[in-house]
Amino acid sequence: MYLNPEFKFAKLHWLAGQRLFRNMNVVDLMNIAQASPSTDWLTQIASVPTNFSVTFVSSKSFFQDHWDIRMDFRDNDAFIWHLWPNATQTVGARIKWMVGKHKLVTKIERKKSEQEPTIIHSFMVGFQKTLFEIVEWLEKLFTCKVTNINIPFPALQNCPRTARWSALRYSKNLTITTSCADSEWITAILKERHSQNCKTFIGEVEIGRPRDISVEALSSLTFKSGRLNFSLLSFDYFLEYVRNLMASDDERFLILRARIPDWTIKKVNEFAQKLELARSPLKTLSRTHFTSKFWEFGDFDVTRPMFQYNQSEDIVLAFNFLVKPGNLYACMAVVRWKRKSADRIEHERQAAENARRNAEEDARMMLEENDEEDEEEDLRDLEGARGDYRTLSKFTKFLIFAAHLLILTMISKVYFDYDFESI
Repeated sequence: MYLNPEFKFAKLHWLAGQRLFRNMNVVDLMNIAQASPSTDWLTQIASVPTNFSVTFVSSKSFFQDHWDIRMDFRDNDAFIWHLWPNATQTVGARIKWMVGKHKLVTKIERKKSEQEPTIIHSFMVGFQKTLFEIVEWLEKLFTCKVTNINIPFPALQNCPRTARWSALRYSKNLTITTSCADSEWITAILKERHSQNCKTFIGEVEIGRPRDISVEALSSLTFKSGRLNFSLLSFDYFLEYVRNLMASDDERFLILRARIPDWTIKKVNEFAQKLELARSPLKTLSRTHFTSKFWEFGDFDVTRPMFQYNQSEDIVLAFNFLVKPGNLYACMAVVRWKRKSADRIEHERQAAENARRNAEEDARMMLEENDEEDEEEDLRDLEGARGDYRTLSKFTKFLIFAAHLLILTMISKVYFDYDFESI
């Protein structure tokens, strides 16, 4: 569908404008809007997107790193906008979009099916700054804010401009996909995001000293694997933090390793009592539940926790403690376990049975091989004995022959000596 940018969209009745938005691809409308003196007309007729996500896509090749912007609408097609720092993905493009002061060489792919989102490729100069202005342009165009940001920490670490990006502080969900150990930056951004009721997830996080931050703000951070140092914080602070952790149902959580003040066994039991933790049964938890890569949990024997908390029918939080000389407990781990399905239990049983049978078969074959080797060795010994006997027999015959010869020689000598004396 083609519409002249000079068309006075602002004069459209609001109902006609909404129908236009529903029946025309949003990317075509954006194409018209970027060439229009004003974008207010599109702002008035467009619906707010249900999802507005920005993702930094990192690859092994630096020149393949790029930003992806995705928008989804209830009453229009979704689109994915790839923003590249080089022109390799826009070869042959003839469209130039004007976003603010930036001219973007742009290519729009044809959709393979109605269900797929429209794909846009743009080459932009000023990789980070241009992105921020494009996001602001879209926020104004559709009267919305970024809802999701996904970014690896190195992209923030290597670019201070990105680390200061305002959207990191107000996006509804912020996901840092890699490990992050910048305690100062983490605590600062958590404070701002918690004040706006925003959620933050970091794949692997390490906070050396979570000071000057409320327990509520710290608890707003979720992670897969976390190392937090509570050794300088109060018992009540740590207790409240763990209580909030127990109330969280984030399925991405795997383990918390916490440095705690040197606790006596009495303090450990007090901690468990206040949180209403149950003593872990003697049977190994791994019989009925599973967790990921428990052999990588360092010194913690997570298969035999000291306490556990049944978060639900399927989820168990296991509490492990490390004791150091003097019977003092300085570290604690909380590990998430999930109940095994009946199919998984049966699969593991069959695998164990197959392993047992294979071991028995290997042992039987080894015994048979040993028996065959023994038989072959016995045969070799017998053949050797026979050879020795034959050699001995020949030698004996030789000795008998030599003895006979010697006797005959002696008899002959005696006879001839006798005859000569007679003569």
